[in-house]
Amino acid sequence: MFKTYTDYLNKTALTFSETFIDVKTGNNTPVSPKVKEQIEYHATNQTLMHLVLSALHNYLHPKTSNSNNEKILAEIAELRRLIEGGSIPSNRTRNHEFTFKNNTEKADLDINEVVDVLEAFGG
Repeated sequence: MFKTYTDYLNKTALTFSETFIDVKTGNNTPVSPKVKEQIEYHATNQTLMHLVLSALHNYLHPKTSNSNNEKILAEIAELRRLIEGGSIPSNRTRNHEFTFKNNTEKADLDINEVVDVLEAFGG
């Protein structure tokens, strides 16, 4: 069953069915209630074109959160190394930024160790 939503002010119409084909995987995927709710909201508020363009922008330019995870894991690995070493270099000043090496200790870093480091520093 198809449903058409129209933004008469901006001369925009959007027709969609209950399922769609994901172009990345080729699988049929049902349209979620959250998507339907957002389309109805934007059609009512005359911002349907903005929703479509925003969705296309997010689809074509996805945010890479993986790089942030790598930085966080590197910082936690550095903190772990400092804790296990038992000392923090005394020549560090408050405004000096720590530089972290991009080491490959990810396999050695257990989630329980991450929790322990976060608890040790009040996180």
